[in-house]
Parts: sequence; C-alpha cells; structure tokens
Amino acid sequence: MAVDPRKVLPTKINLIRLRREVKMLRKIRGVLEEKREVLLHYIKSSAEEYARYQETVLEKMNAVFEEYYKGLVEEGYTRAKAYSESIPDRARVEIGTMVLFAVKTPTFKLDPDSVPPIPYPNEASPHLIKSGELLREILPDLLKMAEYEEAMRRLIDELRETQRLINAMDYVILPSYQQAIKFIKTVLDERMREDFVRLKMLKKKLQSAERIAASLG
Repeated sequence: MAVDPRKVLPTKINLIRLRREVKMLRKIRGVLEEKREVLLHYIKSSAEEYARYQETVLEKMNAVFEEYYKGLVEEGYTRAKAYSESIPDRARVEIGTMVLFAVKTPTFKLDPDSVPPIPYPNEASPHLIKSGELLREILPDLLKMAEYEEAMRRLIDELRETQRLINAMDYVILPSYQQAIKFIKTVLDERMREDFVRLKMLKKKLQSAERIAASLG
C-alpha cells in the first residue's frame, strides 16, 4: 500500500486523490487500534479465567496423584505398571470451532465412551482404583485447559499481526503518502511561481509594447 513519490505524477488530481487516501488510511488505522485494544482485553480476561481454571484442575490432579501414590505403595510399582500397560493409550475427541472477536479457535469435546476402563482386579488397592476414577473425571477439564491455551495463542498471534499492520501504517505507508503529497505540493508550488514570473514578464512586455505603440502614434 505504500507509494513511491518518484513514481507519482505531480498533478492536482493526484494530490487530491492522495489526500483522500490518507484520510481513509487514518480511519483504517483507528479501526486497527480499536481492534488491538479489544484483543488485549480478550487476552487479559482469558488469561485470568485460565489461571483460575488451572488452579482448580491442579487441585484435582493433586488428588489423583495422592491416591495413585498411596495405591502404588500398597500394590508395588510392577503390578501398578502392569495394570496401566493393558489400557489403550488413546481416546476420541471431537474438534469444533468457536469465534472470539473474528479469531477462530478450536474446541475439544471428549467422547466418554472412548475412554477405556482400567481392568483392576477385585483385590487391587482401593487407592489405585480411586486414582483411575478421578483421572477419568478430569480428562474433560484437561481438554478445556487446552482450549484456553490455544485460544490465547491465536489471540496473541492476531494481536501481533494487528500491531504489525499499525506499525506498517505509522512507519511505512502513511509516511510514504506524506512524502508523495509533499513532493507534489513542492512541484506545483514551483510551477505556480514559474507561471507567476512568466505572467509578470509577459505583462511587462505588453506594457512596453503599448508604450512603444503610443509613442509611434
């Protein structure tokens, strides 16, 4: 969008056109600045909400590990590992899309039926069984945390792109237009001065011719 002043014809029409485009560009810059402020607000509120949610999830994770370590003490590492190795390490997650201020972010929804149960024997440690149940319960919470993280990442990327456009406006595009306008005004002013000098000389010649004609008459 930047213009090269050396390639712009110094005409009044171009001067008017460039001035109109500068007004439009300044309006666009204003819109970008408003967008930047809204994105900053979204990012701040999302970060605060994520921090609160993360604290809750971490408490649940601590409960999982507390039960797991108690069960590990009762069962022993070898038997506990044998239980976990018999479980498929996959689950089905539905991926959708939501829009935050014109920014598309993904949503994750766990299919609970795709999470296989842990085949604990009847004599397994109650703590180990409890840790597996708690882990299944917080899987949707972990996916929600992933949603927050991806949403903030994309909002930050959009903020960086918006700031890049604002910087381009401030340091490249608008200065190039201002230089082009200045160049055209300089050329037009110089032409006006030249025309004024020519008209003045022409007037003197006409006056001189009139005086000569009058003296001959």
